[in-house]
Amino acid sequence: MQTPSTVIAANIGFILFWLAAVLIVFVVARRSARVHTFREEMVAQWKPALAIALLFLFGMALGGRSILNPYALAIFCQAMFGFALARRIANFEPLPVTRAAMERKSRWGLQFVWMTAIALAAVLPALLVGSIGMSVAQQIFHETNFTREAASSFPGNALAAFGLLLAGAGIAEETTYRLVIVSFVWYITRHSWFGIFAGALLFGAYHLSPLDGMYQIFWQFPISQFLASTLIGIVWGYIYVKRGFETVVLAHTFSDWIPYLIFVR
Repeated sequence: MQTPSTVIAANIGFILFWLAAVLIVFVVARRSARVHTFREEMVAQWKPALAIALLFLFGMALGGRSILNPYALAIFCQAMFGFALARRIANFEPLPVTRAAMERKSRWGLQFVWMTAIALAAVLPALLVGSIGMSVAQQIFHETNFTREAASSFPGNALAAFGLLLAGAGIAEETTYRLVIVSFVWYITRHSWFGIFAGALLFGAYHLSPLDGMYQIFWQFPISQFLASTLIGIVWGYIYVKRGFETVVLAHTFSDWIPYLIFVR
């Protein structure tokens, strides 16, 4: 299926925005001590940011897409920005499992298993709140749900579908709406729930924008889609705040992949 020109233009704009944002931080840092400090904190996160970008490319390659995807640049820039913000939040570690493994803590393997279990357990509540939101909006506004049609564009191969969902839903979306948005609002307001709601609302709006490749389908039932996505976004925000970035990426991926295997493939 050919990618609409609006989607291509929106994604190019998004990539350029984040490249410009990083450049602005570097330029302003020359004159502002506060921005200089943030720049140093941001640059210090280049390794986890690069790992996230490479994992995105791996997922795309697993899904049969080109590994030369410029969107990885946006993810790299966002991840540096987001991790720098997240590490400024008191008593919060965005990558708890990775940190435990790097510090060679004796139970990091158990933490990995626990992370996977929580990610799998989160699938049911996410689908439940999303289904309730979708059903309520459909009853009130008499919209038809075209989610199945949207999902039909994914490859029939289960592993390939997992790769695309890991790259798109898991990494690209969670980097923007949880790692960056939730962390930013949480940091400036000092209240995690403000960040959770802000991230969820923008996540709902994103599904109706050209940044989402299936937005033309979602606009056929916009209110239902927005409400369902926003409610699911609250679940992802809560998991991010309580368990960190790794768990929410995996949970989001599973919540799209498992229903795809059961109802679509």
